[in-house]
Amino acid sequence: MRFLFIIIILSFSFASTAQQKILYDSSKIEQRNFSSSSLNIYKKNKDFQYENEPVQKQTWWDRFWDWIWNKYDNIMSTETGRNTMKAIYWLLGASAVAFFVMKVSKMNRLNLFAASSQSNTSYTIEEEDIHVIAFDEAIQNALKDGNYRLAIRFLYLQNLKILTDKDLIAWQPNKTNRDYVYELIPTLQQTFKHITDVFEYAWYGQLNVSEDDFFELKEDVLNFQKRL
Repeated sequence: MRFLFIIIILSFSFASTAQQKILYDSSKIEQRNFSSSSLNIYKKNKDFQYENEPVQKQTWWDRFWDWIWNKYDNIMSTETGRNTMKAIYWLLGASAVAFFVMKVSKMNRLNLFAASSQSNTSYTIEEEDIHVIAFDEAIQNALKDGNYRLAIRFLYLQNLKILTDKDLIAWQPNKTNRDYVYELIPTLQQTFKHITDVFEYAWYGQLNVSEDDFFELKEDVLNFQKRL
């Protein structure tokens, strides 16, 4: 019976297949072409421009900083590295504060660069008071010792005292030499600026100051004082 049933099913399947007809598509094919004008319109439309931006190559400077930041990231990825960087930050911050305090306390842009040999003198710059120094005696002692740099400084300070006594400047220990230049009347500023420049080069620079240098500046100072 089971075999007979399979035979019947197959018979119906073959009969149904035989009855089907092969159908051919007889519809008319319409060939379409792209319009050049339409393509140009789309080409000009920015919404349809999908070109990729050119990738810029890294320069050696970019690669250098990438390397630096990679090293930094590697250091900061460890506990030891983070503690080390924190200590460096604190050290840099303390150094900046110390430099600022020293800069403000001296109030003279050239004091930080004074020659180291000047620290061996018995004259303390930061504690100077032009009203208590016996300038003539101090200058003679400096010349006798061959310390022409110090003699030039006493000469300059003596000139400041004369200007103060004549009420041409208002002397204060925390003022800079440039402050005194701008306090003077315009007709005296240029000459006093020249004297100030010579003094600063001699005192703060690492130049070999001679006796001739002292007397040359002294002549300029005396000529300046005649105009007061």
